[in-house]
Amino acid sequence: WEGAAITPLPEPAKPDYLESVLDDAVGKGAKVVNAGAGGGSRAGALFTPAVVYPVTPAMRLFGEEQFGPVVPVAKFADIAEVDAAVRASWNGQQAAIFTTSAAKAAPLVDMLSTVVGRININSQCSRGPDVFPFSGRRSSAMGTMSVTEALRAFSVETIVAFPDCEINRQVAEGMETEAKFLQPIQQPAGRS
Repeated sequence: WEGAAITPLPEPAKPDYLESVLDDAVGKGAKVVNAGAGGGSRAGALFTPAVVYPVTPAMRLFGEEQFGPVVPVAKFADIAEVDAAVRASWNGQQAAIFTTSAAKAAPLVDMLSTVVGRININSQCSRGPDVFPFSGRRSSAMGTMSVTEALRAFSVETIVAFPDCEINRQVAEGMETEAKFLQPIQQPAGRS
């Protein structure tokens, strides 16, 4: 597959399934925002990635893990709405936060750290790099998958990841002081 920009979907029924969740979303008011570039089009087992907006709780894309080249985008008025949606969901693999502000990202990191296995900063959700554990929580790929993580079976880690560039380093450094999740664990008095 070297040099391939798009590969066929691995499951025979997957293209039909993806078309059905796209049709459901579009029928309920969402748009395939990259349709002009072929988003959501299909040729046999090839399915061109689709960005779908706005996705609402009434749409299957809001709650179903489709594991396909479909990016559902939902709109929330405030962090309380995000928190309610995340906690009502059975999903728990990854989340992505796009920001230039550590102060604005910190409350999201704090909230997400207890419900997802990986938090991506200014980066899409992904499987790699392979040195990171692939973990999930709740009913969404529970546990971790890697040799290293098999040795750490009694802990579930949350990773805050970001592509290495100046703005992302600034956001990450700022979050070290802003996010409670990233603070050292305080030992009770008298313990070392």
